[in-house]
Amino acid sequence: MPYDDLPLGRPSSPPPALPSPPRSSPVTRWIVAIAAIVAAGGGLYFWWLTRQPTIPSTPPPTAATDVAVGTNRPTRQPIELPALDASDAFFREIVSTLSRHPQLARFLATDGLIRATVLAVEQIGDGKTPAGPLKVLRPTTRLKIMGNESGKIEPAAYVRWEGNVSALTSIRSREAAQLYVNLEPLFDAAYSDLGHPGAHFTDALTRAINMLLSTPEPGEEPVLLKRAGFYEHADASLRALKPVQKQFLLLGPDRRASVRAWLSNFAKGLDLAIK
Repeated sequence: MPYDDLPLGRPSSPPPALPSPPRSSPVTRWIVAIAAIVAAGGGLYFWWLTRQPTIPSTPPPTAATDVAVGTNRPTRQPIELPALDASDAFFREIVSTLSRHPQLARFLATDGLIRATVLAVEQIGDGKTPAGPLKVLRPTTRLKIMGNESGKIEPAAYVRWEGNVSALTSIRSREAAQLYVNLEPLFDAAYSDLGHPGAHFTDALTRAINMLLSTPEPGEEPVLLKRAGFYEHADASLRALKPVQKQFLLLGPDRRASVRAWLSNFAKGLDLAIK
C-alpha cells in the first residue's frame, strides 16, 4: 500500500501558528461566530440564542416511569442555514471562529467544504483513506524507515503529522459537537447526494469513528518492509488491517492517543454508539 498517497493525518511542518485568541465560554464563542458572519455579509441572516438553552431538570421517577436517562447531545440552536451549494462561506466563518490553527485554515480555503467532509467521513467508515477530499492536508515530507530494506519508522516521520493532529484537537470536542448538531441538515443533504437518500449522516460518522478507534495498538512500534514504490507491515496481522487503519498507525503512539481521546469525547458529546 503506498502510504504517502493516502493522507489522513498531519504534516510535520505546519505554517507558523497564529496567536490563539483567549479561550472563552462556549456561549461567547458562538455569539462571536455569529457576529463575524453578519459582519462579513454574504446575504446570511439568522437568529441565535444569546445563551445556551436551559436544560429542564429531570423529574423524579414515578411508578409509571423508569429512571430517566440523560443525554450529552447538545440542543440544536435556531439557525437559518444556507443552501448546501452556498454553504462554504457560512461554514468557513463559523469554524474559523472556533479555531485559528493555520493547518485548519488550509482546509477551509478550499471549496465544497461540507461535501468534502462528508465524503472523507464516508471513506474512513468504509476503511478507505480519504486521499481525495483531504488532499490539501497531505504531508510535504515522505515516510522513512530506520533501515534500507526494513525497519521501524523514523521518529521524524511521525512528527510530519503533528500539524494536522493539532489542528483537529485545537477545536474543543464539545464545541465541535454543537457545531455538528447545528449544521446537521447540511451534512445530511450532502450525504444524500452521495447516494444515501433518507439516511442520516450521523450513521456514517459513527462508523468512521468506530473504524479508527478499533485500530489495534501494536505492542511495539511496527516494522515496515520496503517494496517497489511502497511500504508494507512485516506483521501479517497489521497487513490485514483496513487501509485507513494502517494509515492511522503512521501517526505514532502519542498522536494516535490524542486523536483517540478527541474522537471519544466528540462521540460521547453526540451520544454515538461507540464500540
